Amino acid sequence: MKWTDSGIILSARPFGENSRILSLLTPHYGRHAGLIKIPKSRSRLNIEAGTFVEATWNARLSDHLGQWALETTAAMGAKLLPLPVPLTALSSACHLTDQCLPERHPYPYLYELLKQLIEDLLHTPDWQISYVNYELALLKDLGFGLDLSACAATGKQDDLIYISPKTGRAVSREAGEAYKAQLLPLPSYWIHEGAMPDIRTSLTVTGYFLAQHLTERQGLPPIRQRLVDMIEI
Repeated sequence: MKWTDSGIILSARPFGENSRILSLLTPHYGRHAGLIKIPKSRSRLNIEAGTFVEATWNARLSDHLGQWALETTAAMGAKLLPLPVPLTALSSACHLTDQCLPERHPYPYLYELLKQLIEDLLHTPDWQISYVNYELALLKDLGFGLDLSACAATGKQDDLIYISPKTGRAVSREAGEAYKAQLLPLPSYWIHEGAMPDIRTSLTVTGYFLAQHLTERQGLPPIRQRLVDMIEI
């Protein structure tokens, strides 16, 4: 079996002395692993997380690990080396994607969103918003999207300031007053256009639901907490 697709490298794990198991996210084949041999001249191969590639996967049977043949199209991780916070965000997004997505199931929207996020990390001052939106998209595409359309208790759509940690639904100030210690904060810019972004609060909320629903018992990757510590807004 053989196929070729665009891809984004998510991770590389050692396999023997001269090989790596690479995990890629592709638009048509989803998160997919395969083996690659490391040439003596490493300059001919870039396997850093976030690298854009054209990838060919080849195996005798579809359920085998298979082997990669890669051509780098953009070494995004190398371009981000002078930018420590965006570089940490790149590593966090790739780790989460590798950890949360089931293998070999296509998520074309998430692929395009991750690709755009990586571009934003390099070119867009407001990349933090793109990062939060990517974590929200991970939750939504995997069946755990938040419902912020109305208060879970009253059905009203005004003065929504909390999120229920049990249901992921919005809660109004009045309905949540007695239980506010158990509720999560709702970042106002998520529902009010023009409101000031609160990235640290946003990452607290998305991190809670990612840990609850998508990372199983592994917890969030340490690089993700490092990113939160580095964010200033």
